[in-house]
Amino acid sequence: MAMLRTGLIYFDQAVRHGSIRKAAETLHVASSAVNRQLLQLEEELAIPLFERLPRGIRPTAAGEVVLAYVRRWNREAQLLRQEVGGLRDGVRGTIRIAAAESFTEEVIPTALKTLQASFPHVDYSLISGDNHRITSELFAKDADVALAFDVSDNVRAEIVASVTSPLGVICPPGHPLSSLDRVTLSDCAPYPLVVPGRDWMLHSGLSILFQGGSAPGRIVATAERPGMLKALVRAGIGIAFLTAMGVERDLEDKRLVWVPLAGGIIKPATISLMIARGRIPPLYTMMFIDILRRQLGWSETRDGGRYDFG
Repeated sequence: MAMLRTGLIYFDQAVRHGSIRKAAETLHVASSAVNRQLLQLEEELAIPLFERLPRGIRPTAAGEVVLAYVRRWNREAQLLRQEVGGLRDGVRGTIRIAAAESFTEEVIPTALKTLQASFPHVDYSLISGDNHRITSELFAKDADVALAFDVSDNVRAEIVASVTSPLGVICPPGHPLSSLDRVTLSDCAPYPLVVPGRDWMLHSGLSILFQGGSAPGRIVATAERPGMLKALVRAGIGIAFLTAMGVERDLEDKRLVWVPLAGGIIKPATISLMIARGRIPPLYTMMFIDILRRQLGWSETRDGGRYDFG
């Protein structure tokens, strides 16, 4: 099935062979038919596409530009055929996801469950870690999609969605801070703190609260993973600074309460959904990205106020 107009197909073959005659032989048409299509194409674009030489042809600068688009479309058309053809028997494939651990407990599993309804034969590979590992997996093409907090402005990736999530305090229900609408650092000072471990802190916007070795309270525990940090807070060991993203289930189950920090203390975290530059994701990966976009948009509408789903 030809998915390009005839003139562009003839153009591609003429450049490949460097000859209208050889292109015609390959296409099983008359040389005059190929030449006529090429002349019509040049007339339509109003610019010469070939230099006609004694022993063949070669593309002009304009011809090279047209050729790049034609061949790009050929690659994309092949991918389109594969994906549409795969729908007949059920698309198979793998989505490789690199994400901050905060997203691996609720956001990503929920998105994958939604995707599974449309693509039951697609499987998944999930990697978590700090921003350096997440972006490295994407650059090395070991991940198709990456989801991370506060990535660098010069990150070498295409950001397909971005949303901010305010920082706040998580504490057990009934804690003195849980009844406040917003908290200040002075409000937090009397209570013991559970804080991220060194590597997590280095790649977190929270580091500004602990600059110069100071802390807005007495540190009683450090945790290398969000799940560990939340478990310590649920056990009553201390309070912790965190975005509401990633604690949704604890809030719904009323195991934790999240209260936003007062304005001006620390800027909101930015969550970025990324793919590698120049890569065309398969259909199922694009749908997964759209599902994540919707979920991130839902989270964005939830900032401000006491985040306890009460």
